[in-house]
Amino acid sequence: MAKKPKSLPSDNVAEVTGKPQTKGEVTKGRPSIYSQELANTICTRLGLGESLRKICRDEDMPCLSSVMGWLTTKPVFLEQYARAREIQAETQFDEMIDIVDQPPDLSYVTGKNGEQIEVKFDSSYVQWMKLRIDTRKWTAARMARKYNERITPVEEKHDHMVIDVTVKAKMDAAIQRLELIRIAE
Repeated sequence: MAKKPKSLPSDNVAEVTGKPQTKGEVTKGRPSIYSQELANTICTRLGLGESLRKICRDEDMPCLSSVMGWLTTKPVFLEQYARAREIQAETQFDEMIDIVDQPPDLSYVTGKNGEQIEVKFDSSYVQWMKLRIDTRKWTAARMARKYNERITPVEEKHDHMVIDVTVKAKMDAAIQRLELIRIAE
C-alpha cells in the first residue's frame, strides 16, 4: 500500500521547489517554425513533383511530422497543400507524356563488314519506362480522387436493362453492317 505524502509546510510551489513559478501558457516541444513563406516553398516543390518526404529531408525544411501537424492545425496551409497535391497530379500527368515521347535506347548490331544489320530494343529499359508510367498513373489517379472537390456516391444503382439511346443506335448500325457483310459473303 502506498504511503501518503507528507504534508508540505507551504502550498506555494516556488517555496517548496526552490524554483520560481512561471505563469502563462505551458507549451510542449519546440516552437513551430511555420511561416507562410515556408508553406509556399513546400507547396511549390510539391506542385513541381517532389515528394513530401524528399522535401522534408532538406536541412532547411521542417521534419515530416511537423508538416503533418500543420495540416491539422493550420487551415490555410491545409487548403494550400491540397491545391499543391492537385497540381502535383497534373505534373505527373505531364511527366507521363514526356516519358512516352522519349525515344527508346537502342542497341545496334553490326555485321562483319561493319554494316548495320539490326536494331534491338533493350527490354529492361522498356520495362523501366513502363514502371515509371504505371507508378505515375497510379499516384495521379489516387491524388485526383483524394483531392477532388466533387463528392461521388459510394454506390450508384444502375438498371442494366436500360440502354442509352445513342448506344443503342450505334449497336443497331453495327449489327446491320455485320448482316450486310454476312449476306455479301
